[in-house]
Amino acid sequence: MLSLHHAGLIDAPSLSPLHGEVTPGEVLAIVGPNGAGKTTLLTMLSGFRHSQLGPVTLDGWSLDAWTPEALAGRRALVAQFEPTGFDWPVRDLVVLSGDPGEAAVAEIMGQLELACLAERGVSSLSGGERQRVMVARALCQLAAARRDHDRDGGLLLLDEPTSALDLGQQQRMMRLLRRLAVERRMAVVCVLHDLNLAATYADRVWLMAAGKRVANGTPRQVLETDRLALTYRADLMALDREGESPWLALRP
Repeated sequence: MLSLHHAGLIDAPSLSPLHGEVTPGEVLAIVGPNGAGKTTLLTMLSGFRHSQLGPVTLDGWSLDAWTPEALAGRRALVAQFEPTGFDWPVRDLVVLSGDPGEAAVAEIMGQLELACLAERGVSSLSGGERQRVMVARALCQLAAARRDHDRDGGLLLLDEPTSALDLGQQQRMMRLLRRLAVERRMAVVCVLHDLNLAATYADRVWLMAAGKRVANGTPRQVLETDRLALTYRADLMALDREGESPWLALRP
């Protein structure tokens, strides 16, 4: 379990103190307008940026207390921009952070529709294909730790994992993240700009604005049209879905 104990940042970009938990088996979506602090928050949750206020803990231990090797076995981060530096073959890049074995690699690459790209150089890929490669790399990193320590779970953090994907790939990506949460007992945290994806696939939503969390709850509780119109400064309308969070659309 990932826990925030009034964690936050003083230096710019700042984050107001946050308290809360991310539990195994759930998908948490972080949403908000540009500059709201979503990526900064995700970086703090990963341990790559240290809280300057209260601690962030994983499995009861402050992120600052974990060794880099141990932390890499329990959490993986897919950043918004991932420079590769070299024209790696796709399969080599996928196992760069951890090799869980041939069968697991084949399963992960199959889930992300990368098997046919295994020998391609990463520089030849489209933006959406590269995005899927980086997600596969993170999953292999966590799968390698599961194999070595015979455990499920782990923390998967993703910054806009659907931003370069077409509609079908967006759907398959979000369905995969939900399956990982439910079947592997992962805690999945993803920054999303598409509020309808958050409404459809997330268990909980954190709405950020100006470095503060302004709402926390289920998609139906958080994604209220009036609140979002104020937060995003947008003219929105809601399309009701019986028993589900409404679809959101821009008014012409």
